[in-house]
Amino acid sequence: MKILIVGGSGYVGSALAQAIITKKNDNDEVYILDIYPPPMLLRKKVTYINLDLTNFNKVHKILKDIEFDVIIHLAAKIKGTPPDVMKVNVMGTVNLLEAIREKNFRLLIAASTAAQLYRNAYYLPIDEKHPITPVTTYGFSKYLMEEVINYYHKVYGLPTLIFRQTNVYGPSPNQKFTVINKFIKQAIDSGEITIYGDGKQVRNFIHIKDLIEYYFRAIYHRNPKILIGETINIGGPQEYSINDIAKIVAEAIFNELGKKVNIKHTPPSMPLTHEIYVFKISLEKAKRLLNYKPKITVEEGIINLIRSLI
Repeated sequence: MKILIVGGSGYVGSALAQAIITKKNDNDEVYILDIYPPPMLLRKKVTYINLDLTNFNKVHKILKDIEFDVIIHLAAKIKGTPPDVMKVNVMGTVNLLEAIREKNFRLLIAASTAAQLYRNAYYLPIDEKHPITPVTTYGFSKYLMEEVINYYHKVYGLPTLIFRQTNVYGPSPNQKFTVINKFIKQAIDSGEITIYGDGKQVRNFIHIKDLIEYYFRAIYHRNPKILIGETINIGGPQEYSINDIAKIVAEAIFNELGKKVNIKHTPPSMPLTHEIYVFKISLEKAKRLLNYKPKITVEEGIINLIRSLI
């Protein structure tokens, strides 16, 4: 199977590429499309395509002669001016889909966001029909990305699937300091964890190994037709407040390293109206369509990550 990972040099993409390679299926070929080269340990094991999604002519020229079975769209810009974020997340997606519109492939899986789309819950648990209320540029760009993908599915029949993912943590060939990863690094390096705001914000956290297993369940699905046109919540076993996460990290650092960690609060990094305090994700659809439930608890994942870093 030929698998194209768009944004494959990044945090999730490089971990997914490594997992596919480690799976040792001789029929799998991994291609990474990114503006940055993949981490060194992947470079001899994947085919790298140096390409900027915002350049339609180059995207069309390079992709028109290559066939893929599965395309994973992970490329995204999280921070920046609204024009910059929209250019990558929305127009980049349009360029990709337009370039592959007439190709015959098994499935395109696109990564979206759960927390930044749903925000504070109108009802619990939050299923895929919950109202969408983004208030950040990134969240709004992901909403528009989803609309683009659904349009290409409905109008052109592209076999698409959207994963609305919660906050990812855990090790990767290209490590990113998401909330839990950042707290662990701060605790190890300085003995201190910094929380922006009151720490009562609530998030769901998924270990990167569980996330990869969800991708595997879709990539290698025996009947991918049941996934086409769907949007699925993808998350970890449980929700936590940021305060809870900081305490779990601090306790784990003390138990593993004998190091006491101080937790401090600083002013919020965003307006309080943008924060999320009521959040509990429903994973029933993922369980039904992908036959998988996340297995790694936050406590287990944090301890394993600490041990991998020391």
